Amino acid sequence: MRIRQATTSDFADIMELYGQTSDAMTGTQYDCCWRREGHPMPEFVRGLVNNGGMLVAEDKGTLVAAVGTDHDLGHDYEDVTWLVDVPDQLVCVVHLLVIRMDMRGKGLSRALLRDCLGRAAEQGMRTARLDATANNAPAIALYQSEGFTLVGKGDLDVNPDGDTLVPFVVMERLLTTNRDTAQSVL
Repeated sequence: MRIRQATTSDFADIMELYGQTSDAMTGTQYDCCWRREGHPMPEFVRGLVNNGGMLVAEDKGTLVAAVGTDHDLGHDYEDVTWLVDVPDQLVCVVHLLVIRMDMRGKGLSRALLRDCLGRAAEQGMRTARLDATANNAPAIALYQSEGFTLVGKGDLDVNPDGDTLVPFVVMERLLTTNRDTAQSVL
């Protein structure tokens, strides 16, 4: 397994991974509310890739996982009381962690999340923030086991037409770098 920064040549494979995952999860108890024609928006994913904010995992040359990061949770969380008040440029916002269905249960989500957070800490980010659908108990359990704390709940609009509100939880984790302590928390 190899984790690396995505390149523009990965874009189609990343979008197909999101599409396959949304197809497989639609209507299940862990439906993440992603839809091929709606969320995640190709423009958003392309922006993450182009700005160096997308990591992918490959297994034998095949893309099997992805996660994006930037500094913007957006306007949906303006009322959240965060654990720390830091400028946006010191916040790693984790977006769209996806694992190919046949690769689940092998620790790949944890490895990808740890790699993502480790890179953020090394770049001087002070905190990591993310959201998850409230019904996604496995993802929430993973995030909590990796030190994330629930800081808010709400409804998020995931439909480009603005008519689909989905219950979400918002979580945060403080990041520590080797500059701060003798050993990183990651």
